[in-house]
Amino acid sequence: MGATIYLDESGCLGWKFDQPYGRGGSSRYFTLAATVIPDGREACLERVVRGFYKKRGRGTDNELKSVAMKSGERVHFSNSLANIKTKNPDIVFTSITVRKERANKAFRDHPNRLYNYMAKCLLLDLMIQYDSVCFIPDARSIKVESKYALHDYLATELASTSDTVLHTTPWESKDSLALQFVDVMAGIVWSHYEFGNSDAYRAAAPHIGQRQLFFY
Repeated sequence: MGATIYLDESGCLGWKFDQPYGRGGSSRYFTLAATVIPDGREACLERVVRGFYKKRGRGTDNELKSVAMKSGERVHFSNSLANIKTKNPDIVFTSITVRKERANKAFRDHPNRLYNYMAKCLLLDLMIQYDSVCFIPDARSIKVESKYALHDYLATELASTSDTVLHTTPWESKDSLALQFVDVMAGIVWSHYEFGNSDAYRAAAPHIGQRQLFFY
């Protein structure tokens, strides 16, 4: 049995905490979010995102990022998670959020290691449930050299516990409505921690398996 996993992020991996985020400072939190889809089920995600474009009279070639969405749109998106899960109970929505101020120096000096570690914590137990996984992270989140490091890291971890075959192919979110779906989900979770923007989060939270890193 195979699955496709889409991964995107929200927040940044900078470490400047003496200024507010967006005014010279870095985000205090960083979120990775993922959707695990049995092969061929992307349409249920794409339908939600396409609806936002249609309502705005906007072509899908002009990418709508989660930060540009109105609060009502974000709540509507969150409500769609329940509908998707009802019809497709084997689809998984999941996220992990790090409180960056509590990350140690080793992670601060090498933020790609933090990204990779978070991806492992979030995805490994899900990946081992499948014979093969097509892993699609957002290409803009990963430098070229880091792409191979992430794939090798996850493949090595998988090899120690399972026979799962991993194929990693970064895509740009502008070319994938499914990645845009995950971008919105990541933004909703991250905004809850960073800003306390919780209306959309309250609707989404029951349907997203969440983890926290370095909160305590």
